[in-house]
Amino acid sequence: MIRQSLKFRKTLTIICIVALLIFIFLKLKQDKVYDIQIAKEDQKSDDVQGLSYRDFNRQPKKDIPKEESIRKMETKIVGDNTKQELQEAKARIEQLEKKLAVLEGRIPQKYPEVKYLGYKHRKRILVTGGAGFVGSHLVDVLMMRGHEVIVVDNFFTGRKRNVEHWFGHRNFEMIHHDIVNPLYVEADEIYHLASPASPPHYMQNPVKTIKTNTLGTINMLGLARRVGAKILIASTSEVYGDPMVHPQPESYWGHVNPIGPRACYDEGKRVAETLAYSYAKQEKVVVRVARIFNTYGPRMHASDGRVVSNFIMQALQNLTITVYGNGKQTRSFCYVSDLVDGLLALMDSSYTLPVNIGNPVEHTIEEFAVIIKDQVPGCRSTVATGAAVEDDPQRRRPDIAIAEKHLHWSPKISLQEGLQRTIDYFKEELSRTTFYNNQTYMDANVKLLH
Repeated sequence: MIRQSLKFRKTLTIICIVALLIFIFLKLKQDKVYDIQIAKEDQKSDDVQGLSYRDFNRQPKKDIPKEESIRKMETKIVGDNTKQELQEAKARIEQLEKKLAVLEGRIPQKYPEVKYLGYKHRKRILVTGGAGFVGSHLVDVLMMRGHEVIVVDNFFTGRKRNVEHWFGHRNFEMIHHDIVNPLYVEADEIYHLASPASPPHYMQNPVKTIKTNTLGTINMLGLARRVGAKILIASTSEVYGDPMVHPQPESYWGHVNPIGPRACYDEGKRVAETLAYSYAKQEKVVVRVARIFNTYGPRMHASDGRVVSNFIMQALQNLTITVYGNGKQTRSFCYVSDLVDGLLALMDSSYTLPVNIGNPVEHTIEEFAVIIKDQVPGCRSTVATGAAVEDDPQRRRPDIAIAEKHLHWSPKISLQEGLQRTIDYFKEELSRTTFYNNQTYMDANVKLLH
């Protein structure tokens, strides 16, 4: 119906433009006819006075009557007005063309090709936070596999642009909803990813973050119990806090400050895990828990405060690359497509305990800043240190032995390849000037999965 509406608007606009041009043409023609009539009347007046056509032409300029001079001035004024009208019409046409381009750009002309699944194999899958960074990439894979996908998001950190290439598809549905409030839908599987994940976002409204990870998780577990759906809870490596054990296995209980600035997220996710296994034990809900480590890739927020997005944006703009603290803190960065593969493998597995999903290759923050600087062509940025962040973990690296054994999963995308894709994405973001340039990034590997 949206396509028909846009088509009708485009047709109506074209008709208006054609009518405007016809009006201008008729106006010019009328002025020309008027000039011819005046010339004929002047010739008749001259004949009455006994002047021949040749004699009239030989009259000196000083004998030209004042009426003719006035007429020429009026003709010049009319011509100037016509030019102004043409310029205004041209400007109006350009504005209409831009509006049409924007309207056409909002709806993809062609959906990505998806696999067809019969009703026995096709699942109805709910993804909370499906318009966010990780959620939107997960939605792409589920859609390409032929499943029906319901995305629920309140757009606190998610963006419609991340999933707009699926708008209108018969297998896709978008619900603007905050999961702190109950949700009543039908689903076979639930991926519960809803929660701000970067420190600036979850510390902006800590109470809301806690509610999302407690009340929101209760609502999703309750929905899973009512409809008999399997549910995957997206937990985080932050449940380990500033770890005393390195690398961190799933058996490690963590070292978390319960009243620190990051506690709203750390403890919120710890409670979410407790809720999941309480529902599994008491209500027999089938649950999966993924502890997600640092992830990066296209569709990250340019200003989300994470290491990758901060460093890339600063390098692309030749700004100072700021390393907080002494730069000796370590992180392990997993590319988003590898993470999505891990989540899908966990959901399809029979393993019920928490599983670390991340990349075990470890780098210091200082090393990482230099890697990004060297990978951005022509970067003239310098690396500088800033004040340390409170409760910032000093070491972070996942032990993925369980994922390798039970899920047969391990990361495949190298850091250099993943960074290049991410840098290309942020370059495109910085080059955007209008809404019309709204192509949504889709990984080429995802398009070929079917």
